Parts: sequence; C-alpha cells; structure tokens
Amino acid sequence: MSSNYDLDALFHPNVNIEADKGSKSSGEYSPSADKGQNGVYKSIIRFVTWWPDPNNSIFDKWVCWLVDPVTSRGRSIDCPSSVGQPSPLQDMYWKFKNSESVQDQKKAEIFSRRHQYAAIIQVIKDDQNKEAEGKLLVWKFGKKIQEKIEAEKKPVLGDPHEPFDLLDGKAFALIINKVAGYNNYDQSRFLDKKIPLLIPRKEDGQPIPINNNTPREEVFNFLKENSPDLSQYAFKEWDQETHDYVNAVILGVSGVVPSTGFANVRDNVNKPSSPSQSSSNITSQDLSLDDLNLDAGMGGLSDLNLPDIGSPENITGLSINLDDELLNL
Repeated sequence: MSSNYDLDALFHPNVNIEADKGSKSSGEYSPSADKGQNGVYKSIIRFVTWWPDPNNSIFDKWVCWLVDPVTSRGRSIDCPSSVGQPSPLQDMYWKFKNSESVQDQKKAEIFSRRHQYAAIIQVIKDDQNKEAEGKLLVWKFGKKIQEKIEAEKKPVLGDPHEPFDLLDGKAFALIINKVAGYNNYDQSRFLDKKIPLLIPRKEDGQPIPINNNTPREEVFNFLKENSPDLSQYAFKEWDQETHDYVNAVILGVSGVVPSTGFANVRDNVNKPSSPSQSSSNITSQDLSLDDLNLDAGMGGLSDLNLPDIGSPENITGLSINLDDELLNL
C-alpha cells in the first residue's frame, strides 16, 4: 500500500457523485419486487466506500433505454450529456417534445433518459439471495434512493450522517414492491442502528464488524481484494457500434439521421467536460470517532442487534407481514 494513501478518507469519506468513462462489469446486486416474497423484496444492506477514491464513491450518468422500432429490441445507451457532450438522444427528445403534433410528442418518450447511480454496498441480510450476504457488490439505483442518501447527509432536521462511513454508517432497509407495474422504493429507509463494515474473521471466516481498534490496513486490504471496479459503471464513450445503433433508431423513428451527432461526441471526448446537468456534489464533514462504542458487537451478525424493519401497521403500502427472518436479525 502506498504511503501516500489517505486511510482517513477511506473510513470517513466526503462522498461526491462521479461521472467519467467506463464499461459495464459483473458483481452486481439486482434486487427487484419480482424476486421477492409475495411481490415484496426485503433486505438489509450498508453502503461502502470505493477504496481507490473514497470521496467519489457514487458514480452517476444519464441513460436511455433505446428500442429499435424495426426489431423491437432495446438496449441501454449512456447519454453523452452525462459528461457535458452534445447528445443526439437529447436532440431528438426535444425535437419531438416541442413539436405541435401530438403524435410526434409521444415519440419523445423513445429518447427519454433517466438518472442512474451506482455505488458499492455490502449485503448484510438477504433471505432471497443468501449467497450475497457479506459480499461487496455494485448496486445501480435511481433518483429515489439517491434522495434518501442526500437526506441523510443534509437533513432538514437533526445531525448529518455519512452513509458511507465504514465505522459509523447506518444499515439501510431495502424494501421493493410493485406500483403501477414498476419497482417502488418508497418504503426503503435508513435504520437508526449504525453498523460497521463486516470483514471475515481469520479463524473461521465468520463476518464480524470492524471497530476503531481494527487495523486500518486490514480493512484496506479487504476492500481492495473484494470490491468490484466501480469506475466501470461510469459514462461509457460511444464506439462505432453504439453510434450505428443510435442512428438506426433515429432513422427508424424520424427518417432522418443527424450527420454531425457522432462527430460531436467523438471530437469532443478528450476536451474538458462540464458537469452533468443535474449532478450536484454531495458533501459532509467527517464524523468523529469519539462516540463509537462498537467493541461489544464483535461476535458476528447476531450480536449486532439490528432493529426490526417494521410491521404492516407502521409501514404503509405493504399488504403482507414482514417475515420472521428479518425480525430475527
């Protein structure tokens, strides 16, 4: 490990949103209501700093699910507006959106984009996917979850909390159900219980929480050896195949292909880029370790005494009981 590495930032980051170039990889956490019990997915996770750059532990970009009107097949396309570059997708969206034709206005949705975020999480408890428990995985999420993170970091009332703090981060109860046919995250929330990062005990591999006495290099090595490469979830520069696909869709929808669309993206890719249109840095002050009292929790998952996610009477919108598995945490 380099002597210049900032271990303090690893444990107590000031997490920002990072938009950059990259490519897709494996090691993902992909919960959904369809994978849950009776249409509801329930798990407990915690956010984890990205060891190469702890203060940039969230990547964000704009993506468009673009469907070829000829084959009816779709694929996710990273929008160049993520890095402040001209975007044929946005050009077509606003062209149709501003049309006086109602039929054209409906076509705008073909080129609509959504904000996608990615961060590393550790799965604490997941009865739908037991093999994921204890692992570090990349979770891609949307604006709803990002707003919950921002509310923790900059609350209207109460003290700020850094969810990525390896010692002082809170557990996050992930509850996903279906609303109007889509995954809904409204019931998900941070729990009051703070839960440190879990690392396997050398003797038997049992996951145990770190505390202020855990050697920091041991934590660093665990993260370095087990963390997915988060940078691969940042904006991906268009290659020729992507350019051809986008042009084919534009041609199929409008009958016209912008002749300069790809050239603008290609020629500007090495120029300094402006921030994403809606990206705003998330900052918070480092949390003090003085109030930590985690030594009593070194016995494993069962000793953490995490609070219950809740029951139907205090979680609106759920039609089933939360099962005993989560209540026994």
